[in-house]
Amino acid sequence: MSIRLIALDLDGTLVNSRWEISQKDIQALAAAAERGIQIVVVTGRRARAAASYVSKIPFPIAVITSNGALIRNAAGDVVRQNFLPVAVAQNVIETVKTVRPYTVAIFDVPARGQVIMEDCAVIEGPLGWYNATSLDHLLLVPDLRAAVTSDPVQIMIGGPPAKIEEAETLLRKSDTANSIQLTWTRYPARNIVIFDIMNRGCCKGEALKFWTDYCGIPASDVMALGDNFNDLEMLEFAGLPVVMGNHIDGLHRQGWAITDPCDDSGVACAIEKFVLND
Repeated sequence: MSIRLIALDLDGTLVNSRWEISQKDIQALAAAAERGIQIVVVTGRRARAAASYVSKIPFPIAVITSNGALIRNAAGDVVRQNFLPVAVAQNVIETVKTVRPYTVAIFDVPARGQVIMEDCAVIEGPLGWYNATSLDHLLLVPDLRAAVTSDPVQIMIGGPPAKIEEAETLLRKSDTANSIQLTWTRYPARNIVIFDIMNRGCCKGEALKFWTDYCGIPASDVMALGDNFNDLEMLEFAGLPVVMGNHIDGLHRQGWAITDPCDDSGVACAIEKFVLND
């Protein structure tokens, strides 16, 4: 197998539990890039939230954000967007109104209004995260559904599992079910889950396939690394799927490789084993 592209998740994969990227991982990525191997970050984070980590990689790379909804090439140009249609988004928000304090509409805009929540939002949900990290992009409104007047990147619901897990049942029983893609990211140690509602078919795997087709690289020449359920389709697509040693229970499939945990530079370990020493 000749690897021509490495697709990397961020949180729990390239970014460790100290919210850092190890120097060993950076060096391994640089060594792979020197061999002509393309590096692509594929993350559930929105573009602005991913930027601080992407900037630590010392060479230009393509970036797929929001679980596949937005693709930018190494020059930063938008190659593709796959946003949630406004009417679908409004129906989603109405369907999950019982979890409105934990619900976010995310938009591809540069300033305030990039993340919109209703003014009933509670600190134990995404409001607490955005107050700490993205206050300049947060907009609180009296009616979230009414505030969505253009296609959002996605609708996201986050917080303690017991508070928000009913949202999946509500959506799967709704008239909107055939128009959306549902993705869970789970962090049991923190008692937090993230439930992303995307446009139908939009996921990391579908976006990675689009990008590799665009670049003329077959799936057999792709190594993908991930740790959580939102990485599943990306791992299934790749010719060489590698799960982190800290991966969520239930993610690993028979025949998939396992590397060291993110806190032990598992990305570098996988690159050294499967690429540099191949």
